[in-house]
Amino acid sequence: MIGWLILYLLIKEVKMKRIRNEFELNYWFRKNYKKLGFSKIIKESPKSFPDFIMLENGKEVKVELEIKSSNFLLHKHPIEKVDKVICIEKDAALGVPVIELKDFRKINFDEDSPNSIKSKILNLFKKEKVMTSSDVAKKLNLHWNTADKWLMELALDEKVERIKKPG
Repeated sequence: MIGWLILYLLIKEVKMKRIRNEFELNYWFRKNYKKLGFSKIIKESPKSFPDFIMLENGKEVKVELEIKSSNFLLHKHPIEKVDKVICIEKDAALGVPVIELKDFRKINFDEDSPNSIKSKILNLFKKEKVMTSSDVAKKLNLHWNTADKWLMELALDEKVERIKKPG
């Protein structure tokens, strides 16, 4: 019986989605919001509050994404301006509905994540051999500076080669 329990836990751990930070959670949410009962993204503003205004059952719902629900309090967000908080770990009651994504696991920065910017950039290079920072920024919906920083890091890790564009 113990052998089966261990096997189940190991299989469940492998199937868990690994998220490193709120940016990766935001990326996952944009692709999977319908699985949580939302029908449409009305407005997305990850650099301001709330992160999303969604359509749910014909009504606008203000949604904030956090790794831990307590981060909502730490960031000093006004509770009256949000309808739901979606997080990986519900570690604080907030007075609004909190959706805990139980199949997720917060990982450290040195662990691999399929949702990491690095992984997404490397996947782009599987399709196209030469790309500029602007190309990467446009395809991943990033700021140019962010794309350039990650490309430089990948070049330092010798995962991509930086070449001077003619002209």
